[in-house]
Amino acid sequence: MSSIDMSLLAIDIRKWDLETQKITMMSYYLLSGEEKSIIFEISILQPPEMVEEFLGKLKYEVGELVNAGKQQEAIEINFDNETFLRQKTYNYFKRITSELNSPRRKKGQTKMIRTVHMDVYNENQDISFLPKNIQFYVVLNWARRYYSREKFKEAVEPLRQLIKIDPNQGIAYKWLARSLKKLRKYEEATKLYEKRTEIDPSAEAWLDLAKSYRKGKMFNESEKIYLTLLKQESGNKEARIGLAQIYYANKNNKYMEVLEELSKEDLPWLNEWLTEEFNFRIYVNEKTLLTPAQTARFMGYPEIMELTQRAFKNEFPSHFHASRAKLTFFREELENWATVMNKFNSLGRKVVLYPEKIHQSNEVEQSAKGTGKAKTAGGDGKAPKSNFEMIMAQIKARKAAREAGQQIAASAKKPSPPPQQKKSNRNSRKSMPVNDDQLNLLSQLDDNTSSKPTKRNPKPGRKKGPGKTTKNGSRKTAASNKPKSPKTKTPVEEKS
Repeated sequence: MSSIDMSLLAIDIRKWDLETQKITMMSYYLLSGEEKSIIFEISILQPPEMVEEFLGKLKYEVGELVNAGKQQEAIEINFDNETFLRQKTYNYFKRITSELNSPRRKKGQTKMIRTVHMDVYNENQDISFLPKNIQFYVVLNWARRYYSREKFKEAVEPLRQLIKIDPNQGIAYKWLARSLKKLRKYEEATKLYEKRTEIDPSAEAWLDLAKSYRKGKMFNESEKIYLTLLKQESGNKEARIGLAQIYYANKNNKYMEVLEELSKEDLPWLNEWLTEEFNFRIYVNEKTLLTPAQTARFMGYPEIMELTQRAFKNEFPSHFHASRAKLTFFREELENWATVMNKFNSLGRKVVLYPEKIHQSNEVEQSAKGTGKAKTAGGDGKAPKSNFEMIMAQIKARKAAREAGQQIAASAKKPSPPPQQKKSNRNSRKSMPVNDDQLNLLSQLDDNTSSKPTKRNPKPGRKKGPGKTTKNGSRKTAASNKPKSPKTKTPVEEKS
C-alpha cells in the first residue's frame, strides 16, 4: 500500500456545544505540495483521548478525500512528524479543557474557550529545519491570521518574508498587495498585482489587477483587462460587473444593461455583489453635496446618529474624510443606489427618498437649536456641525482641560521662591513694629548690659553642640539639647 505524508499547519475552533460536548474544528494541512483545509467535530474529553480522536479522524477524513473515486489500491495518510504533533496537540487540548473548567469562572458565567487558534509552528520558533515548501505555508498562515484580525501592519513583514522564501509563488504577492491596500499604499499594491500576473497569469490574478486599476481611477487600463478576459470567457460574471462599475463611475447608463443581463442569469449572486461589493461612487465633478442633516431628511432618518452608524457600515454610498473627521454624501449617488436596490429588490424592501425635505429643518435640529447643542447657519454664519464633529470637538476640549489641570497641579507641587524673596522675609521679621512697653523693656536691657564686658554674639540660627558655653555662661548638657515646643518670640527674645 502506498502512502503520502501530510503536514498539519494550524487548527481553528469554529464553535463548541456544551450540551453535546462537541467541538467543531477547521484543520489546515499541506498534502503533495498543496494547501488544503477540512472541518469536522471531535468530543470534549480528557486531553489524551482528544489527541487520539483528532489525529485519527484527520487521517480518516483526508484519506477519504484522496481515495474518492479511485478503484485502485487505497493510499495511506501519515503525519510527517507525528511525535512532535502529538505533544503539540496534547498541550493545546489541555489548555482548552482548563479554560472550560476554570475555577476562576464566576457563578452563572458561561463556559468559554478563549484559545481558538493553534499554530503548529509558532512565530518565535526556528523553522529553518523545515523544507522550503512547508516553511512557505507556515509563514503564510501567520500572515493570514493577522489579516483576518485586521492587523494589516503586522501582516506585512511575514508576507515580505514569504517572497524571500519563494519569489515564484503568486499567492505571496496577492496577500501582500491586499495588506498594503488596507494601509492605503495603493501604488505599491498595484505594482505587486502586476508582478503577480507575470508569475501567475490566471483569470483571478488579472481580475485583481483590473480591480486595483479601477479603484485607482485608471479606468482605461482596467477596461482593457476586462474586455480581454471576456474574449477568453464570455460568461465571466466578475469581468462583466467590473465593466458595469466603470460605466457607472463615468455616468454611462450602459451599466444598467449589464446588471439586467446578470440578473436574468443569477439574481442571488448579483444581489450579493450589489450589497457587498458594488461601489456606487461617481467620479465626476457634477455632483450635489449634502450635509449629514440634509441626508438624514432626504433618506427619512429621524436622527443623524442613525444615519452616521449606517454609513460607517457601508449600507449606502458615503464619503468619510479621516483628516477632517467629516462625513459627506452626494445626492446623485444616493439616488442611483436607491434605483438599483429597488429595481432588483436587493434589500428585500423598497427604498424611499424624500427630496422635498432636503431644505427643511426637522425636530432634531430645532431641539438642538433650543438647547444650544448645535450651531446652525445664520447664527454665526457657519454650517451646522454633524454629531460626529460635535463629539470630536468635545473630546478635544476635555483633553485640553485635562492637560491644563495637570500643568497647574505640577506647578503647585514645587513652589520655589527666589533667594531675594527669602532675604526680604528675614529682614521683615527684624523690622517688626513694637509698642511703648516693649521699648521700655529694651531700654532697661541696654542699661543692664552696658556695664558688662561685651562678648561676641553667636551667629543667628547657629546651633551649639553639647559641652559648649552659652551666652549666659551656663553649660549645655545632652538633656538641654532636647527639642522644645515652639513658642512665639517677643521682640526682646528676638534681639537676644
